[in-house]
Amino acid sequence: MREPSGRVCLDPGHDAGNLANRSPDGTYYEQEFTLDLGKRLEKLLTDRGVAVTMTRTGGEAVSLAKRCEIANSIPDLDLFVSLHSNAAAGSGWSSAKGWSIYLYGPGGRREQAAQDILEQVRAAGITVRSTPIVYAPELYVLKHTKAPAVLIENGFHTNQDEVSLLKEAAYRQKLAVAEARGILEYLGIPWTEDETDPGYEAEVQAAVAWLTENGVLQGNSQGDLMLDQPLTRRQFAVLEYRIARLEGFV
Repeated sequence: MREPSGRVCLDPGHDAGNLANRSPDGTYYEQEFTLDLGKRLEKLLTDRGVAVTMTRTGGEAVSLAKRCEIANSIPDLDLFVSLHSNAAAGSGWSSAKGWSIYLYGPGGRREQAAQDILEQVRAAGITVRSTPIVYAPELYVLKHTKAPAVLIENGFHTNQDEVSLLKEAAYRQKLAVAEARGILEYLGIPWTEDETDPGYEAEVQAAVAWLTENGVLQGNSQGDLMLDQPLTRRQFAVLEYRIARLEGFV
């Protein structure tokens, strides 16, 4: 097993200009999901000593060639991970579902990475496809990245049940933790739990429950409360006004 260290390139698929890769009802966009998942993974990995490079950090357009160029410019890169959600053929809902991971071909370090990530995803109780490891030498980022590379399809956004999960912050975190654990296993780095005060976490959950039940805290159009996002003065003013109205001050 190698010494605890590692360099990972995370590739949130697509960009904000991609409006085609979405759920049939238009409530979910793949590019938003992949960026959110990428940021969750980045935090989990960097908190445990991994050097992480993101191919995009916002909605900017990044070509497939540029994504590979970014990865190939990182010295001693251990793993390239491209993040996506899947879609079945056709324009409507489908019964196809499940997590899967794509590789250029069998064998080598990429196969080991895929197996390690898959093992942790299964252990987390996430539904996987009957053939969860797929060899796809035609995929551009797998073909043109020098380091071991995997592409993860985190379920189908054309499946009604699965897209409901993909929109949930808690499920996204579940995916991120499972995949981070698998990446760390591949890197030979032990998983360590966050040293968070359990009393504080319980208080956070109670506060969020009260605020949402009373209509003070509302999510975005996709139902995400965005609890880890910064708060603008405009948003703060609205929250204060809702509380004041709830208490009968206005």
